[in-house]
Amino acid sequence: MFDGRLNTPFAVFNIELTNHCPFKCVMCPRTHDMTRALGHMSFDVFQRIIDQLVDANPEYARNHGVWLHHFGESLVHPEFDRLMAYAAGRGVAPGLSVNPLMLTEKTAERLLMAKPAKLYLSLDGHDDESFARIRGVENAYQKSVERLLAFLEQKRALSPATRVILSMIHFDANIESIEKMRAYWENREGIDQFLDKPFTTFDGNSPEVSALRRREASPDTAPVSCKFPSQSVTITWDGDVVPCCFDFDKRYVLGNVLSESLADIWNGPALRALRLEFLSNRVENPLCRNCESLRQ
Repeated sequence: MFDGRLNTPFAVFNIELTNHCPFKCVMCPRTHDMTRALGHMSFDVFQRIIDQLVDANPEYARNHGVWLHHFGESLVHPEFDRLMAYAAGRGVAPGLSVNPLMLTEKTAERLLMAKPAKLYLSLDGHDDESFARIRGVENAYQKSVERLLAFLEQKRALSPATRVILSMIHFDANIESIEKMRAYWENREGIDQFLDKPFTTFDGNSPEVSALRRREASPDTAPVSCKFPSQSVTITWDGDVVPCCFDFDKRYVLGNVLSESLADIWNGPALRALRLEFLSNRVENPLCRNCESLRQ
């Protein structure tokens, strides 16, 4: 009888360098409902994670890399480039999602010198008013565009291999902006892809974010499913391990890398119980029960 243990090695989908963020994005549950402590991941914790990932699952580490963000702006971390460089040095290609407003000349240079494999540049709105309405920062759209264009020039010189995706989130407050800006960014030299990114309510536990959803949720009679319990984990800045990238407030902590190995957490009691819960088709834990992806 299956007891929730897996013979496959663990993978790490994303690592939260920090949960500090200067933005107040209306579609982010961090803005409305995150209650956990703020902090930056230490180099020692990051090193421990990367080393264990490379040792346990070198093929995944080499082929997929790792995302270095969760619910914070990674460029706020005072040593973001040092952490990125360590991952790259171990053969783990780092990827980030960042806000172009953060890309001052100095920060952009530090970022590009760390040679990220892939960057998502998140730019919503089409003018100062729409940017402020979505991202919560006044008089910042034009400055964001200027810094983004300057960044693309720096990228050409410092890290031409870095793949750049400009993303805009698809929800009602942003549809006009997407229509206005698609042609401008889609054909811009240095932008490898323009992404009209689907809107998500994450774990469904933020009423303000869920209120922005247009489509109806799947009926409760549909079977439950999720790839994350058998595929990978997410790690927050303080070393806590959670099941997925939707867990913004650590509702389902599986363990902590400071007291347990990732291999032990991967087949530990908390994650085994989560796998068995999905297998039973009755998911009632506080993280997953409201997730919009639960019955897709």
